[in-house]
Amino acid sequence: MAKYMLLLGGADLDKRSQDPAFGPQIFQHFKQWLGALQAGGHYVASHKLRDQIGARLSVRGGEVVEGPFMETKEAVGGVFIIEAASLEEAIALARTAPTLELQKGFVEVRVVEEVKLPSDH
Repeated sequence: MAKYMLLLGGADLDKRSQDPAFGPQIFQHFKQWLGALQAGGHYVASHKLRDQIGARLSVRGGEVVEGPFMETKEAVGGVFIIEAASLEEAIALARTAPTLELQKGFVEVRVVEEVKLPSDH
């Protein structure tokens, strides 16, 4: 099976809602979703990204500059690696991500291409 990266983001609804029960509710939905991915043999790895901690580098005027972060609605908040038989199957799995329904965020599905480094001899 091929590997796919799911980039989840734009999901700051839990922070804007001011509802302290919403965060644990989202966590529970993600736990169930990840359990379903594992049970189906699709789950490989996942990582949540910390909000606004890190750096964004770009080139301006021929120089590398730092910042600013992109707007929250465009920011990636988590990365998931899954395995699927096809892009269509990966998209179908991505459609079930809690980010879409609960947080009105987005999921970008990308094919992971393994890069082999030349071996030193």
